[in-house]
Amino acid sequence: MIKFEEVSKNYYDKKILEKINIDINSGEFVLLVGDNGTGKSTLLKLLSHAIYPSCKKVIKNEMFNAYLPEKFSLPKTLTVKEFVDFLESYFVKNLYDYLTYLDIPNKRIGSLSKGNLQKLGLLTVIASNNNTILLDEPCEGMDESLKKKFIEILKKLKNSKTIIISTHSPSFYKTFKPRILYFKDGNIYEKNSHTSKNI
Repeated sequence: MIKFEEVSKNYYDKKILEKINIDINSGEFVLLVGDNGTGKSTLLKLLSHAIYPSCKKVIKNEMFNAYLPEKFSLPKTLTVKEFVDFLESYFVKNLYDYLTYLDIPNKRIGSLSKGNLQKLGLLTVIASNNNTILLDEPCEGMDESLKKKFIEILKKLKNSKTIIISTHSPSFYKTFKPRILYFKDGNIYEKNSHTSKNI
């Protein structure tokens, strides 16, 4: 379970999130929706412990999170095979099944296209074997064929993971019947809420 109570985050004098309250249970599929700069990525970073809140009343995070930010880097001099061998030696096995399914060429990582780099980033998150997956705009750079494969992978992961995704395209995930959190003016609102109430 994840519980944030009156959690705020500022960057210098700019308020990004202001006394937000959220509860996310194990196994939920959650979408974070809102304009750029409204705090979606900030919340993911808080959940992953990449950053810390400016103030809080309670933070309870019982989940181990695997986080794929919108922009990330991987060791450029390694080949894809060398990198996957490393992941398998430290984390989980059978990653080559995903590698084949995603059709990632065995090139040096620094020479991969944006789409193939995104695939490898997704593979890295899968390899972590953590019980929560945090994805920030994961479809960026994916073509339609890859998006379909991505959805199929999510369907497999959904059975055993809590999945939290920042997106500008919530309709893309409609088959998952997700819980949707809207971000605006430093606050978070539940979809279909009858009041403009910060949750």
